[in-house]
Amino acid sequence: MSDDGDSDICDGCIEAICCSFFVDSLGGKTLFRVVCAIVIFAVLATGFTLLVIAFVTRPVGVTVEDAALARLALANKNATATALAYDFSLAVAVRNHNWIMRAQHTAPLHAELLFAGAHFARVGLAGAGGLVQPGNKEVYHAAAASDNASVALGSAGVAEFVRESTAGVFHLELRVLGEVRYPPRHHLHRLHAICPLELARSTATSPATFRKVKCAAFS
Repeated sequence: MSDDGDSDICDGCIEAICCSFFVDSLGGKTLFRVVCAIVIFAVLATGFTLLVIAFVTRPVGVTVEDAALARLALANKNATATALAYDFSLAVAVRNHNWIMRAQHTAPLHAELLFAGAHFARVGLAGAGGLVQPGNKEVYHAAAASDNASVALGSAGVAEFVRESTAGVFHLELRVLGEVRYPPRHHLHRLHAICPLELARSTATSPATFRKVKCAAFS
């Protein structure tokens, strides 16, 4: 047998002797108690961490699940147009990321649509008192139309509108506004979500495709 083999055997013997000495010196019951204490500490630490995470308020998230633009045009066609004609529909989702706490709307939830920073439409999504259960989402559907909605575009805004209308795709901004609280907590959180949209005109015979948009939500 080689010297290396003898060395391996000796190393194994030394480890066995050391482990045996360690166990004997502690005693079987003492070692068992140490192991149990470590396990209990780990379980308690994990439970405490999960409990803290569960009761730390996480703000709701907002996404635009669907949007369709049947009409968007200048209501009058002079250089200082101040009105738009529109017809659109929306599906907006509010997701509650909390594990235990519900999210309650303490004020009406509504959406505003803007072009080139100018507001031209507003539509209600949900009334005060509505709830979003923990870990779930609620999808709110709405539609609005007008033949003559006032909008402060200005000459630069009108020119941009004409360019996008010719291209067939409008760059809009949707703002979702409301207020929520997370019972049993009483603190109110303002909800303000900004959603960039790129919408082409959609018709029954030629529906435009839409990809879900994740909004930047502030509360």
